[in-house]
Amino acid sequence: MLTFPEGQHVIFDTATEFRLQMIREGVRNIEHVIYTHTHSDHCHGFDDLRAFFFQSDVPIFIHAARQHLDDLQTRFSYAFQNTAYHGTKPKVILHEIIPGLAFNIFGVDVEMASAHHGDATTSVFKVGPFVYATDFKSLPEELLERWKGQVHTIVASGLKMESHPTHSSIPETVAIIEKIKAKQGVITHLGHEIDYHAISESLPTNIQLAFDGLSVVCPLVL
Repeated sequence: MLTFPEGQHVIFDTATEFRLQMIREGVRNIEHVIYTHTHSDHCHGFDDLRAFFFQSDVPIFIHAARQHLDDLQTRFSYAFQNTAYHGTKPKVILHEIIPGLAFNIFGVDVEMASAHHGDATTSVFKVGPFVYATDFKSLPEELLERWKGQVHTIVASGLKMESHPTHSSIPETVAIIEKIKAKQGVITHLGHEIDYHAISESLPTNIQLAFDGLSVVCPLVL
């Protein structure tokens, strides 16, 4: 979740635990949701977006690549059909993200790029000087070169220490963070077998492993 200076919230993905996460953090408003991809652990909290419409009576903007928008409309078709009931489904406005074409949220440019996630494609995002990248095996070299020196904070997945066929490993993610010269890095999407404390001690001082409820500060402009 990104919290902007005036209290607006942008969410990356709606995980299966989405409702519990929002209750834990006391979140009462969400203006935008950006989807990286539509594997179930990243989108099956979609239905719980409706509670935020009850609160605000304002639809939430959903941003995703075309194939992910299509999949959302298939998986949650009830939300995109006309019914006689006002409050039984999320109220959202769909926005297709086109690679290479930035869009703007609260005065900050958002850039999307595609990456391989096994046989699937995931989207990685740069929001001003903040990068969110999860569920990728590797990131394109051209992208890393373009983002070098342009990133203050990156949150990126690292599944385990060993190589994995569809996910970046922790050492591979550390290398990405160092290559783009990010000022701070957070490694998320950790496997259950991770020894949190032992691995944390081995990381560079500007990189840390994520934990539930972690909060970091990133400027709007680098």
